[in-house]
Amino acid sequence: METLDLDASLQCLVDEDEIKYQVKEQLNNTLGSSVEKLGQIQQLVADLTVSRDQLQQTLRFATTEAPDKITRAVKAAEGALEREAVLVQECEQLEDEVKIHMEKIAPLLKSIGPGVRQVRQLERKRLYQEFVTVIQKLSKDMESAVHIGAEGQALVGYGKLLALTTATMHTSCTHLRKYTMQTLIHWNKVFTQTFTREFEGVLKAIKWPFTSGSETVHQTPASPESLQRLCTLTQYLLQLSLPDEVKNEAGDLEAPSTPNSGPPGFICDFTPPLLPIHLLIRPLQVRFEFHFSGNRATNSREHPEWYLTQVLKWISAHHTFLTTRIQPVLDRCDHPHVNAKVEFMRGLVQAVVVKLASDLPHLQYDDDTFSATVQETLNFERELSLTNGYPPSQPSPLIVLTRPPTFLRWIHVERKFAVEVMDEVLSGADAWGEGEGGEAAHCGQQLLLLLQGITDRYKRLPQPGHRLQFLELQLDLIDDFRVRVLQVMKSEKRDPLTSHYPAILNTVHHIAATLRDWADLSFFGEMQYYQECFSKIHDQTKAAVGSQDISASPVAFNKTTSSDDPSAFTLTAEDVTHLPSTLTPTPAPDQLARQDALESLNVNTEAPISSQLAEVSGTVFDDAIRLYEHIEKDMVRTLATYVFIEVRARSQPYRRDKWFHTAGPTTPQAGPVELSPSICPLLEVLARHLHSLKDSLAPRLFMQLWKIVAHDLDKYVYEEVILETRYSDTGAAQFKFDMTRGLFPIFGEFTQKPQNYFRQVKESSILLTLPWPTVVLLRDTIRMCQEDQDAFSLVVSPVKALAEHGVSLLTPPQADTVLNIKIYHHD
Repeated sequence: METLDLDASLQCLVDEDEIKYQVKEQLNNTLGSSVEKLGQIQQLVADLTVSRDQLQQTLRFATTEAPDKITRAVKAAEGALEREAVLVQECEQLEDEVKIHMEKIAPLLKSIGPGVRQVRQLERKRLYQEFVTVIQKLSKDMESAVHIGAEGQALVGYGKLLALTTATMHTSCTHLRKYTMQTLIHWNKVFTQTFTREFEGVLKAIKWPFTSGSETVHQTPASPESLQRLCTLTQYLLQLSLPDEVKNEAGDLEAPSTPNSGPPGFICDFTPPLLPIHLLIRPLQVRFEFHFSGNRATNSREHPEWYLTQVLKWISAHHTFLTTRIQPVLDRCDHPHVNAKVEFMRGLVQAVVVKLASDLPHLQYDDDTFSATVQETLNFERELSLTNGYPPSQPSPLIVLTRPPTFLRWIHVERKFAVEVMDEVLSGADAWGEGEGGEAAHCGQQLLLLLQGITDRYKRLPQPGHRLQFLELQLDLIDDFRVRVLQVMKSEKRDPLTSHYPAILNTVHHIAATLRDWADLSFFGEMQYYQECFSKIHDQTKAAVGSQDISASPVAFNKTTSSDDPSAFTLTAEDVTHLPSTLTPTPAPDQLARQDALESLNVNTEAPISSQLAEVSGTVFDDAIRLYEHIEKDMVRTLATYVFIEVRARSQPYRRDKWFHTAGPTTPQAGPVELSPSICPLLEVLARHLHSLKDSLAPRLFMQLWKIVAHDLDKYVYEEVILETRYSDTGAAQFKFDMTRGLFPIFGEFTQKPQNYFRQVKESSILLTLPWPTVVLLRDTIRMCQEDQDAFSLVVSPVKALAEHGVSLLTPPQADTVLNIKIYHHD
């Protein structure tokens, strides 16, 4: 009976609707909307069946083993439900009482409501008036402090006014916010004008700027009182700096004006300096404008180094003053992140940028002056950064050089001058003059100097896209030089030993080695990383453009100059001659893709970190190195073949010697004592050519060459001399003497064991000079093994037998052939 009562109690606690809802949710989550998942129903039913059986077993155990605990739990739940009903009833009773009370006091609230609202409104007006009174009192206090010369007290009031202005920026009281802001702007202008006039007077007293000479710079420019007053005024002016949010709110607050005006595209790159720094820069900017504009003799576009050098002198002259006098004040006034010298340099660089932007358009047609201006600008930027510590994050004159029209012209001039230099160098009489120690010829060294100069000019450009275009120019020049080398090489190939052929080979080898060294530099590693990024972006952009008929474009494109234009298209030869007037031809679809890729790379790509560089595959010079190495191998093989042909031509008398009855001058104990006369011409021409090539080729090239010659001679002597005749004991001894005392020593100057490069000849000599009984045993061993290998498997193998005599390269059949050409001579 207790079990039945327990089941009835539990049944009362079950909510069938809730169970059905949960079952549906579980089925929806499991099966979803896919028909393919209906096959999981069987597995789901099986899992639920197992769970049901486990629960029934657990419940059965609980009802039989511990019925008291379950009964107590059910009773406790029923008691909680009863208490809940009581609490709900009490809550309803309280709600009724609240309604009755609200009905009683509603008339009273209705009668006093307007009065309460009026009191609140009056309270807000009182606070508003008090706020206005505080602002007016601060203004009067600051005015009184200014009249009596209490500058510090006036600035304290200004600080309170600034705090109140900041506090009211987000209030809905529009007029109050506007009044407070206008009051702040008024006093900011008053204090700025007052302190600026005095600041400029102190600058005159200390004879600022320091431009009278180096001896004046290192002396105290004025009295300590003047310097101290200058520091105090600097501190005052720094306190007048407004926060950015206040500047944005005060739209009519005027920024300090500068005497320079230029294209907005350049000026917007420069952050306005702090007011004291601006006042220090302004006299120099006025001087710059005076000397380097208008009809002044110093304003010469042909001499950009005049104003660039002057700016560097000004920076150097004021370095000590800025770091010892102004920087400590910045650190005390909560501006430790501001570098006085950097702020000062940025103001002068702004004047340089405006000057360059106005001059360069007039130099587009004068290649010499344009290139000189570019070079002087690059030198100025390098001096500014390396010597004076100008941060790369600050705007520099490079922003002018990398503007699209100027950058296009720069690339064009670089290519034009580079091609002219190569034409001049290669047409010179000493173009292929041999360098000392097998170094590159004069033209090869000039090419490397030309490439290094281009690298030095573009390596500091901030945008990877610009650097990639210069890199492409370098690769074009390297390939152009390779084509010219091939043309010269073919004309010098007829007589490679007495012509410029070795010098050409040295040059090719030296260029390939130099490119390999450059490829290991971190700069070109980054360029490879950027090149891979560019290729990915270019492919994606080109795919987005779609496949169109590029050949139908009305503009003629040149592959070798495709990187000149930052807009990613190139011009015809006629267009280039009219630069910069024709800079906007219609680009083809693939060139548009290239343009988008370069712009994306410039905007989004930062300097790669080491982990990204580790993922770079290959180098930027891999293709060029592979082509140059191919030429190098072909030329080395050509020289080796020429030497071998010369030697083979001198070997005919030696091949005709009668080795089967040769009886040269011998002694019974020592054997031959001198070389065969017929081998002397062969050895003489071999030694002469090798020594000549050793003196003219680079060591690594010559090592490759003599090894090829040795290999060819080894094969030739083995096949054309040894195997084509028969040897008596005396003839074999003479042949071995000729090889070991004549041929091998020539190569002994290049290696300690020359015989290792003539293994076929060496091992054949060993076999030919073996005693006759040994020859018979070896020949029988080889033949027995060939005739019946199974029966001979228990005896010594012919390979092992040959190895005991120092023969390991020749196979048993080859050794048998050599042994067969040895004839038995009965003395």
